[in-house]
Amino acid sequence: MLLPIRSRVLHFIATEEVANIDTVMTALKDEYGTERQFTYANFIDHLLSLKENGLLDEEDYELDDQGRLRINYRINEEGLNTVNKYLPQKWRLN
Repeated sequence: MLLPIRSRVLHFIATEEVANIDTVMTALKDEYGTERQFTYANFIDHLLSLKENGLLDEEDYELDDQGRLRINYRINEEGLNTVNKYLPQKWRLN
C-alpha cells in the first residue's frame, strides 16, 4: 500500500539526516514516478507545506546547477510525532 505522497515525503525525510527536493524525488521515483502528481512543482508544494505546518525545519540552502534555490530540510520533533501517530503501523519509526 502506498502512502499519500505528502505523508511519504515526511516519512522519507524522517529517515534521513537532511534532505532536499532532489534527494526526496530521487528516492521516491520508483514508488511514485509514474503518477501525474510526481512533478518538481508539486514536491516544492509538499516540502513548503510540511515546513509551514511545523513538521520540518530548514537546515540550510544553496543554488543548484540550474540556479534554483535548493533548501535542505530536517524533520523536527513534531514531524516525528506525526509520523509515529498518524501513519499506518508499518510506516512508524518507533
